[in-house]
Amino acid sequence: MFADDTNIFVEGKTINEAYRKGNEVLKAIQTYMLCNKLHINMTKCCYIHFRPKISKPPIKEGEITNNLFVENFPIKQVSDTKFLGVVIDENLSWDAHLNSLRRKLGYASS
Repeated sequence: MFADDTNIFVEGKTINEAYRKGNEVLKAIQTYMLCNKLHINMTKCCYIHFRPKISKPPIKEGEITNNLFVENFPIKQVSDTKFLGVVIDENLSWDAHLNSLRRKLGYASS
């Protein structure tokens, strides 16, 4: 049995609060998975930190950033991903989806 495409949404008043809550939820999910003899395929796991463009401070080289973990393994952060056929990005703009459609249409018209 497979349970693909599970999504979890967490919010916080601060970045640290959001990541703390996210890791708490992931720890509870991992416990559930172990109790029910289920497996998380870490190669397919990723997360997006949604935030408006204006509040996205640049990350300086060497700066420590927050991360999400399952059993001490970091989950890959991505800037965009496909969700129910729509490409969504961290700014919740249509840019990534439109670029994906342009690429597909370009291949189809070649």
